[in-house]
Amino acid sequence: MKTTQMIEENNQLRRRLNHDNRVYYEDLLLYVRFKSFAKNEAQIESFLLDVLQDLVAAQKDGRSAIDYFGKSPKDVADAFLAEVPQNFWEMVKLTGIVIGSYAMSTILPSLTTTGKPLDVGVMLIAGMYALVMILLLFKYLADTIYHVSTWRLHKGLEWAMLWLLAVVALAPMFLIHLWVKTPLRVSLDGIWGIGAILLVWVIGGIIYLRLTDKRLWLPFVIVALLFGTMGIVARMPHFDSLLSIKSGRYLYAGLIVIVMIVFYLMSYFAVKKMKKSE
Repeated sequence: MKTTQMIEENNQLRRRLNHDNRVYYEDLLLYVRFKSFAKNEAQIESFLLDVLQDLVAAQKDGRSAIDYFGKSPKDVADAFLAEVPQNFWEMVKLTGIVIGSYAMSTILPSLTTTGKPLDVGVMLIAGMYALVMILLLFKYLADTIYHVSTWRLHKGLEWAMLWLLAVVALAPMFLIHLWVKTPLRVSLDGIWGIGAILLVWVIGGIIYLRLTDKRLWLPFVIVALLFGTMGIVARMPHFDSLLSIKSGRYLYAGLIVIVMIVFYLMSYFAVKKMKKSE
């Protein structure tokens, strides 16, 4: 069975669990997935599906997840993960996904205007930094799933600390784009820029069509189309002169702000709709 099929079957089968068993299993699922980023994905998903099938069968017999698997699912997960060897190609795939996703998310906004070369080197450096942050985030989330904190913070203070950590983690990414310059710069004005936008659209469209659940990614598609259209228009001769004047630049900046607002609103309602359906 393919990995995507196992994930889809897992998503469907989890609906048969009662609340307590589902919480128990989903903690185990998240822990295993966060801890296994460099291991064979098919083996991981096969293990998770086998556990879920056993749990559904036990529930039919009137047994709870704790009765069947015990109070320490982390030990079961760690014993399984210790037997699965590290997979070099899984790490290569994750690196490609992160850097590719980062490049796709930054290249179109940078192509909305002309006259500024695209620094591919900076994009790669920032993408590698994003990869390191994601790996650290995976480790943190895995460690906190079965960790019981002995101290509590006020809810507002907790959110403030999370925002502060997010700012500290993301700030270097913006500073890389602001301060770092590399020789790997290419000019994408004129027809070359239009070709790059069309290529990003084609690659993004293929990836989007292959997704099993497209709802969460629809806002990204809409924004990619809007940014790409703005980039193509900016490279047309008649509009190039309009953007060279002050009022034209203000109008264009306003359109970019509107596009970002549309993106955030669509993302918010997409997530809300998914939670409601679940």
